[in-house]
Amino acid sequence: MKKKQTKALLYSLVAVLAIFLAACGKQSQSKSNESASFKNEPTTSKTSDVKSTVLKGDGFWYLVGSINGKSNSGMEAIAFDSDTGKATMYNVDKYYMSYGNAQKANALNKEGTVNYSFKQNSNNQTVITLSGKMSGVPFDETLTVKTKTRGKNKNKTLNISGYKAVRDVDSDKTNIVFVRAYAPKTK
Repeated sequence: MKKKQTKALLYSLVAVLAIFLAACGKQSQSKSNESASFKNEPTTSKTSDVKSTVLKGDGFWYLVGSINGKSNSGMEAIAFDSDTGKATMYNVDKYYMSYGNAQKANALNKEGTVNYSFKQNSNNQTVITLSGKMSGVPFDETLTVKTKTRGKNKNKTLNISGYKAVRDVDSDKTNIVFVRAYAPKTK
């Protein structure tokens, strides 16, 4: 009788282990598929990686409350120029896949051009500093990068990836996402 109970227990453990291993395999497969659809997403939030990611391509990034947040006054976008060390700030009506697309749509409402720099703070977080004058008024803003984020914009079905960040303007800190848009992956 004990042999039968032992065998039954052993078979049950093997079955549970097989189910567990099968579930782990499916999870890692779905994660690799997710990664493929966001091939342009940031790799880490280290200062050197953030800097190279932000300056890659046309350097066109959005500062918004959330990936699918809505605003009656539009959203802020920044075009970083790696050659000049300048960032031009715009107000746009929605996400565009690139600076060129926003320009073609005549959707760039220029707010001003400032200098930018990347540094690491004492907590090993990347801090992007934007400073200069906007409409003749001194302007200083910092973006402290926290973690990576990604999602899909429901209105335009664009892939969105970038960072969760804290924006500090005149000691007024706000949680935002600092992101860029990509075309959805075609199959």
